Amino acid sequence: MFTPTVYESFRFLYSAGMFRWTLRVPFAVLVATTALIAASCGGDDNSGDSSGDNSGDRDAALTVIASFYPLEEAARGVGGDLVTVTGLTPAGQGPHDLELQPAQLEVFESADIAIHLGRGFQPQVEAAIEQSPDTLTAIDLLDAVELLGVDQQLVGTDGDVDGEVLEGDVDPHVWLDPGRMITMVDAITVAFTAADPDNANTYAANAEEYLADLRGLDDEYRSGLATCRSRVIVTSHRAFGYLANTYDLRQIPIAGISPEVEPDPRTLAAIAAEAEAEGVTTIFLESIAPPDLAETVAREIGAELDLLDPIEGLTQDQLDEGDTYASIMRDNLERLVAGLGCDG
Repeated sequence: MFTPTVYESFRFLYSAGMFRWTLRVPFAVLVATTALIAASCGGDDNSGDSSGDNSGDRDAALTVIASFYPLEEAARGVGGDLVTVTGLTPAGQGPHDLELQPAQLEVFESADIAIHLGRGFQPQVEAAIEQSPDTLTAIDLLDAVELLGVDQQLVGTDGDVDGEVLEGDVDPHVWLDPGRMITMVDAITVAFTAADPDNANTYAANAEEYLADLRGLDDEYRSGLATCRSRVIVTSHRAFGYLANTYDLRQIPIAGISPEVEPDPRTLAAIAAEAEAEGVTTIFLESIAPPDLAETVAREIGAELDLLDPIEGLTQDQLDEGDTYASIMRDNLERLVAGLGCDG
């Protein structure tokens, strides 16, 4: 009986239109399909070299668009030398501030795959995808993971909480949960393999190497945050809801604290009351506050101030120093362990 290879099976799926999406098929189904096809082939390895030798025809490499840093890093991790990745959000710039330039729009005309987050996260990227040729495979990674609503800000704090809300009152910060990041990397691997089945083994090997670090990161978070004096993270940036949900923490977003604006007495009183009630000794900001503001807040509420990085974009200095998604997440973990009084 004829048994198709992994690549022949992917060619069939691709020619049948199963991998042309914005997404019509849930990624969990696609990942499961990949595993089923691989299992049906047994140990018969008729594919190319999986040793990471990508010295083949560079004209055959995939051209990939990634809308902002975490997705760009994941695409490079899976694709390696086989893909050319264009990141749309410049170093040091937040993804929500992105305004596509004419040269960036031209990339959509010839790219093979565009990886992004939808639901209004970066409207100009979504608009460019809508106007792109049918040859572009657009992957909305929000379709790959379970989504959460946004946490309500601390009662009694005035002003708006820094943090985005997508269509349907959805929290977009899925990448700050290593488990969801793993799922998104699996989805990227499926997409690359579908578009370039001849190099499926290489994509799988690259992905496994990248995922090993993410799985280790997940283990470190579970161990480090297992036993803590407080399980409440009070933060000015509503970005850590997914992280809190996964590791049994509770995020309380506050308003009225920013590096530029000193909080009013009502906001300070609300923060102080919550800190005392929850045993909170550290308030986490998105960026380091000026010394005078830090001293004011610390004095009024009896707490320390520290930084949690939402990893929405690395600065050029961070890139030059070799920082990565995993290294910054580990730095965040160290700050959480210290701020929450954890045994880890």
